[in-house]
Amino acid sequence: MDMNRDLNTKDAYFSYLLRIWRLENDEGLTSSEKNIWRVSLESTQTRTRVMFTSLEDLAYFLQDQLKPKDQTSSKLKDRPL
Repeated sequence: MDMNRDLNTKDAYFSYLLRIWRLENDEGLTSSEKNIWRVSLESTQTRTRVMFTSLEDLAYFLQDQLKPKDQTSSKLKDRPL
C-alpha cells in the first residue's frame, strides 16, 4: 500500500485517523487469542485504510511512509487493505 506523497516538497503532509480496538473473547476466538489488539490507520486525505496486527507493524509502516518512494519497502507495497 502506498500512501506516499512527494516528500521533496515543502508541503508534504500526512494526516491519519488512528483506530485501536481489542478483539473480545466472544467473537469466536480461542482462549489463546484473548485480548488481541488490532490497529488501523485511515488517511484523512484519501480515505484509504490500512489494518495492522501489531504496533510494530504500525510503526514500520509509518517509518516507511517517510522514505522517498523509490526506497519504500516492497513488503508494504503489496499489503492488503
